[in-house]
Amino acid sequence: MDDSVRAARKENYRVSKAQLIQIVECYRKRKYIEDNEFIKNDLGGMANLLSALDVNVDTGISATNLQSRINAFGTNFKAPQERTPFCTLVFEALNDFMLKILIVCAIVSIAVDMSLAKKEDLGHAWIEGAAILIAVAVVSLVSAWSDFKKEGQFLKQQLLEENSKIVTCMRDNKEETIHKNFIHVGDIIKIQNGMIIPVDGVVVQASGVMSDESSMTGESDHLPKETLEKCMQRQ
Repeated sequence: MDDSVRAARKENYRVSKAQLIQIVECYRKRKYIEDNEFIKNDLGGMANLLSALDVNVDTGISATNLQSRINAFGTNFKAPQERTPFCTLVFEALNDFMLKILIVCAIVSIAVDMSLAKKEDLGHAWIEGAAILIAVAVVSLVSAWSDFKKEGQFLKQQLLEENSKIVTCMRDNKEETIHKNFIHVGDIIKIQNGMIIPVDGVVVQASGVMSDESSMTGESDHLPKETLEKCMQRQ
């Protein structure tokens, strides 16, 4: 018995996280028939799957058992992307092949000039090599600062987009508007025209639902989304 089964049984769910992942993986691998048969034969069909997850189609899940769902299946929370430290960007800029050559040349120049210079010239023999090092430092710092500013603007825009990703779901017989990070396994999500569905899931009730999966499959044609029963009838 794997850990996902133990976690599910501990919280009184009759389906495990591993089984839910298998549903998604079959679909991702374009195994439509195997996907439908797994839900029907191994999980006992949609009605049994909903029952195993303690989901009521009409009223949704209960807000009182959200923690037990987290314990059994994990969360949909996605931590925001952290900003790259400025020092890391500087080191990345210094990783340029030409800058490495200039650094080596500068060190060699300083070493040769200092070793061959006359005693009265030692005070300024290092200047040429130091100038090269200063130029390399300036180029690296300017490049790193530019990348740092661009990344900051990108993360700011990404945060605005993330905050706008909200969905409507059923809980305790009431429609609730929540951020995608707080969706839990078993939530009944109301699909609206044009929305980006932020989770993997199965269709419980549908009529004329079409999905654009071009980002995943590369195909521009919209694909119909139907319940398990209708899919099995087509097969």
